[in-house]
Amino acid sequence: MMWCYIYRSTKKENCYLYMDKENDFSAIPEKIMSLFGTPVFTMKVLLDGKRRFVVGSSDEIEEKIKTDGFFLQMLKEDDFKV
Repeated sequence: MMWCYIYRSTKKENCYLYMDKENDFSAIPEKIMSLFGTPVFTMKVLLDGKRRFVVGSSDEIEEKIKTDGFFLQMLKEDDFKV
């Protein structure tokens, strides 16, 4: 269980970065940051398994953040269909 800071991309629609440190983009590769644009803070959430995400579970997101330093969510139009 960890707190997670979510940022929205200014260049790619439906693209979000999840990180464990607020405003610390040092773990994000330069290539991703150049494609992502200026990050816009969206929200702080607790990855405790209670919140549902469109892509990935709380555990998967947390594991990716611990391993890579971030989780990159890139949604497609199909992700919004029920």
